Amino acid sequence: MNKFVTVTGVIVVSSSLLLAGCNPGDIDSFAAKQTQNQVKPGAQIKLDGAVNIRDLGGYKAANGKTIKPHKLIRAAELTNLSKDDIKKLTATYKLATIVDFRTDSEVKAKPDPTIKHVGYIHDSIMKDNGASTSMADLMKSLATMDNPEDFLIAANKSFVTDPQSIAGYKLFFQELLDNKNGAVLWHCTAGKDRTGFGTALVLSALGVKQDTIMKDFLLSNKYRAAENKQTLDALAKQTDNKKVLDGMKAILEVRPAYLNAAFDEIKAKYGSTDAFLKKGLGLSAKDIQKLQKMYLH
Repeated sequence: MNKFVTVTGVIVVSSSLLLAGCNPGDIDSFAAKQTQNQVKPGAQIKLDGAVNIRDLGGYKAANGKTIKPHKLIRAAELTNLSKDDIKKLTATYKLATIVDFRTDSEVKAKPDPTIKHVGYIHDSIMKDNGASTSMADLMKSLATMDNPEDFLIAANKSFVTDPQSIAGYKLFFQELLDNKNGAVLWHCTAGKDRTGFGTALVLSALGVKQDTIMKDFLLSNKYRAAENKQTLDALAKQTDNKKVLDGMKAILEVRPAYLNAAFDEIKAKYGSTDAFLKKGLGLSAKDIQKLQKMYLH
């Protein structure tokens, strides 16, 4: 896990509507319905200063319902958000709360912007061991790896077993339950591992099917493609060691084996995801019903 933290640090991104005879309430209702009809599940929120930011609205969930748009947002680091980005997130998506899964070192290096009227919760999912994040040290680590996938497989397993991870995801769900209005956004650095597993748990609690959960998890490869290519191209200028290059690719990406490792660990220790949500994270049946009432329609 220490090597994984090292790696994480390195990876660590007008039309007018004229409705004759309608009152303002009618217009707002119509606009809301139009927005909901246009939601594309898994689509990226296009921002100037961040990638892999996604509204979970539109995914099919329990009892034939779907996730409400503009309520649940998974994300990556936000440090480079522009003023227009912040305006979009607050005005269009009604951002109310940010839950930051990063370590103290990551937060210190790239703090989130302070956004007026938006709550901020630092909820570190992993221990901060202060490991080196230099490219030279990373290359040395990659050169000695027999299978670089093992590190992210181990990391995903630890999300299920590590006390700090358990406490972090408990706090995350409490924030989801306490949300009154607007959207909750959660993020780590790349928005793929800690955020990916947290998102998988949220989707599970809302009754989204496992294959859809996996597809959402794997979308990080699509939305981080340009950033990953840039990192790999830069690394290729420093080394032609295929083991290092293949290792970096494995660490930059998300792969089915990573999320499956977490769910396999859940099955082995708890029997089912529902049991993990209840016994592991302390959610009651009423809590899960409340989540579904709050975030589905």
